[in-house]
Amino acid sequence: MSNVSSAIRELNDTINTFEARVDVHVQNIHQSSVNIDDATTRIYQNIQTFREKMEQGEQKQLAHENIIRIDQIIKEQFGGYETIRRTVMGVVRDFDINLVRNSTVQELSEELWISSSRYWLSYALMAITAWVNNYPEVAKTALSESGRKDAIKTTLFFCLLNLRFNRIDAAKKWFCQYLATLDPTMLQQETAVMLQAFLSGLFGKDKSMEHDVIRVIDQWISIINEDASICEELVNAYSQYIANINPNATFNYAAILQYCVNCEELSRSFMGVCRYPVLLEVLRSLDVEAPPQRDDNYAQRVDAVLMNLISNYDAEELELRRQQDYFNLVVKNEGKVDIAEQQHQAQVALEEERFNIGKQMIRWAIYDQDGETDPQVRRFGFQNTKSWFKTALEGWSAKLQQEFPLEYHLRIDTWTGVSNGSDQAQQVENMRQFYETNKFRNLFLNTPNLAALLVLVASLGLAFMTLFALIFSVGALGFLIFRVVKAIQDYPRRVNASLEALNQTLAEIADFRQFFQETAKQKDEILSAAEFI
Repeated sequence: MSNVSSAIRELNDTINTFEARVDVHVQNIHQSSVNIDDATTRIYQNIQTFREKMEQGEQKQLAHENIIRIDQIIKEQFGGYETIRRTVMGVVRDFDINLVRNSTVQELSEELWISSSRYWLSYALMAITAWVNNYPEVAKTALSESGRKDAIKTTLFFCLLNLRFNRIDAAKKWFCQYLATLDPTMLQQETAVMLQAFLSGLFGKDKSMEHDVIRVIDQWISIINEDASICEELVNAYSQYIANINPNATFNYAAILQYCVNCEELSRSFMGVCRYPVLLEVLRSLDVEAPPQRDDNYAQRVDAVLMNLISNYDAEELELRRQQDYFNLVVKNEGKVDIAEQQHQAQVALEEERFNIGKQMIRWAIYDQDGETDPQVRRFGFQNTKSWFKTALEGWSAKLQQEFPLEYHLRIDTWTGVSNGSDQAQQVENMRQFYETNKFRNLFLNTPNLAALLVLVASLGLAFMTLFALIFSVGALGFLIFRVVKAIQDYPRRVNASLEALNQTLAEIADFRQFFQETAKQKDEILSAAEFI
């Protein structure tokens, strides 16, 4: 009986030993498969990156071509508008120094009206011509047609024109008509021109008119401060702007990209923190000094505002300019169409949604950075919305810190580990122990060796039956011996290469963490800059 029990125990031990060895082989085969999958994934990612850069380059080139094409269309369809703008400003300045003859003005206005009869400014020029030539009925008709084309621009234009020539009573009447034309539910970009005039001190020649302007502006500000839903919209508008910023930075940490499994988290944090310098530059561009306001430069200040008013695009021209703005964003974002699309949609939303003076001020402050809006108006817009900017920045910064990775999952050769970014010595020691403990498996138990072993076993069974099988067996044995010998010789170099890769990866992680923390400190600098604008 005891002999039977002993035999059973030996049989069980044999089975268990065989099962353990099979499990080891299965695990090694699985690990080899994982390594192959990782290599395939890295190759695929490199191909994807290359393809994306190619597509972005093509999109950027296409955007350049579209910008040129739209420029050509604008010149063909609206080239006369630019001529009228220059002519009007020239006529205004010539009147100022009595260098222009009435007949010259009449000839110019008739010629330009024929070529641009759809443009409100051509009728305004005709009205000026009729007025200086003492044709009141013609002037009245031209004014009526100019107002029908664009009442807001017409009334503000003649208000500023009368201010320029010190005709205060007439300017006040025009300003009252201007206020009457405003739709309180949908203000236009021309509102920025009125604000520019106010900030430039143009209404200061008459205290009652200046008081009316201040009253209107105060009403706008109260709309922002008293409506909780508008406040929330302003925070969201600034948050969306910050989130859509393209810092044009590249995550150039090669070892992290190759050996850190969660490198995407690090890349997102890197791109996020790189938005701080961009925001700081935007705020610095808003910190501008007001131009000096003296009696001897009053006419120059009016001319600057007038030029801004008549340079605002009409509806037909504006649609083309918007398309051009989109393609400029594609170029600015280095061909990244998705980012350009998000930025463009956010900008258009501020223009087209139902009136919110806060959104209009945000648009002036952060979207009109290419000279479209006077710097003083941009500064004014930010001054009156900066509390919501600071709220948005605090919320976005908190999310950025929350999503910052605290653990770094590493995979180098057959070793895996999790680092906290400041445990280099422990990770190096862990890798050394891993290679020492798993030396046999790393040396011998891999997919090529196992495949050669299976071929050898199979061919040995047939070695005495055919010469071909014998030759195949010798070849498989030679290949296996070569692999084993080479693995033993290369193992120290393999270990050192893995240790070097680990040290390089951990050094890059430390550099990344330091860069993130130092750049994140710019948040306080941004908030301080916002406070003093």
